Amino acid sequence: MTKLGFTHAMANNCLYVLWEHNKIVLMVLIYVNDMAIAGKGIPGTVLFKQNLSKDFEITDLGELKFILGILVT
Repeated sequence: MTKLGFTHAMANNCLYVLWEHNKIVLMVLIYVNDMAIAGKGIPGTVLFKQNLSKDFEITDLGELKFILGILVT
C-alpha cells in the first residue's frame, strides 16, 4: 500500500489513507482477505482497483453493504 502512496492511519493499522493536497482522497480498510474502499469519486476508486489487480487477483463485489458482519449504510 505504501508503494501506491498510502499511509497508515494512526487509529488503526488496518486502515490506509491516500492524501492529496492535505485532503483525504481514498481510504482502504483491510482485514485478512476483505477490503473496503471509500473515496471521494468513482474515478479514484476505479484506478485504485485497476492498479491493485496488476499485483493481486481481486473480486469486486460492488457497493459495500456489509463488512465483517457490520451493516454499512
